[in-house]
Amino acid sequence: MSNAASSSQLQSAHPHAAQPERYFWHYILPAMASQLLTGFFIVVDGFFIGRAMGDAGLAAINILWPLAALILATGLGIGSGGGVLVAMALGRGDEQGAAKARGNTIVLLILAAGIVTAGLLLFYRDALVLLGATGNLHRLGCDYMQVAALFCFGQIFNAGLNPLLRSTGATVPAMAITVYSLLANITLDWLFIMVFDWGMAGAALATVTAQITSAVLELIFLLRSRTLPFSFRQVRLCKELAKKTLFIALSPFGLSLSGSVLIMLNNWQCLAYGGESAAAIYAIISYLIGSLQPLLSGIGEGAQPLISLCSGAQNESGMKRILRRAAALCLCLSLALCFASIALRAQIPVLFGASPATAAQSHFAVICAALSLPLWGIVRLFCSYFYACGHAKKSLLFIYGDPLAVSPLCLYVLPLWFGINGIWLAAPAAQGILCAGLCVMQLISKRKSA
Repeated sequence: MSNAASSSQLQSAHPHAAQPERYFWHYILPAMASQLLTGFFIVVDGFFIGRAMGDAGLAAINILWPLAALILATGLGIGSGGGVLVAMALGRGDEQGAAKARGNTIVLLILAAGIVTAGLLLFYRDALVLLGATGNLHRLGCDYMQVAALFCFGQIFNAGLNPLLRSTGATVPAMAITVYSLLANITLDWLFIMVFDWGMAGAALATVTAQITSAVLELIFLLRSRTLPFSFRQVRLCKELAKKTLFIALSPFGLSLSGSVLIMLNNWQCLAYGGESAAAIYAIISYLIGSLQPLLSGIGEGAQPLISLCSGAQNESGMKRILRRAAALCLCLSLALCFASIALRAQIPVLFGASPATAAQSHFAVICAALSLPLWGIVRLFCSYFYACGHAKKSLLFIYGDPLAVSPLCLYVLPLWFGINGIWLAAPAAQGILCAGLCVMQLISKRKSA
């Protein structure tokens, strides 16, 4: 393409694609805030359930969490996959194509909600047994899941419509709805659990009510969108678009679920090598990482719509500039979080309620977890970059290679050499291997394009 043709295309493209740096913080900050707030939902449920029902309630929430994560990952994956196609179409100035992609995504969310609802209602009891719930824990898990399964359409739509809002530039409304959802969840948790004493069912009802009302708000914003006017005629299934959406959706779906897989793998090794004390130390690490990683993943989530817009407009220079700026922010923030965590390694376990004995044994684990943050942040950013610009295969290699190959290998081999410390070393080692693979891939790509 000639420079004149390229310039002409950029002028006719979406304004955010023509000058992406001007809108960097407009996309990044709301996404970081939204990701951070989303991570608080399980903490909120755990706080109220722990106060009302004690250890049994907390254990039940932890056991059933992979099922809740599956619901959220389904909506987020489809919504993000559709959001990439919407942003790409807007980037090349094709509003009709963007509207078609958005309508197709809504149909996919409806179908997914029906399939997941039916599947969970039929099999949630058996799934809880497979996850290790027995006796009273199984009963408590069923109390939660029968409500969550029945109304999971609200969670799927809330998780899926939010990326669609961000893909059209409505980043602040998307963040505001996330804030509302969290505040509604807190209020309803207090009302249903502490006042009405509805237990696990009350916690589930609070969550789904907050998610359903949030999904309604997101639908209202989509219906009133000025950037991309809405019509119900757009809501139809296109097989070709559906294939593209679902293929891209595999990346954010995997990113959302990989954390749950790694938690299970680490818990198994902790129980095998160190028993309950090691599991307690890993619980501290889980809370620490779970509190910090959303900030870093928000950088990639925020950059994704901008990169997709630039990709649609064929503004490769803009894509690279956004990637460099996002990588610099990710490195600076992750290093700051890393050093702060290491400096506060004695205080962090106490903050999460660890006993003095557990706190004293957890210092090395906290250091290893902190060292993994910069590496994890860069890998996560590039995964978002790859699927944002349509290179889903590259993204899938790292997203599924981590929980299915690299991390399990490190978790198996390193404890054989270093005992319990090998479990803590597995996280930075696995992320280091992934970073090395990422560097090799980028070098090969540069040589091919040279």
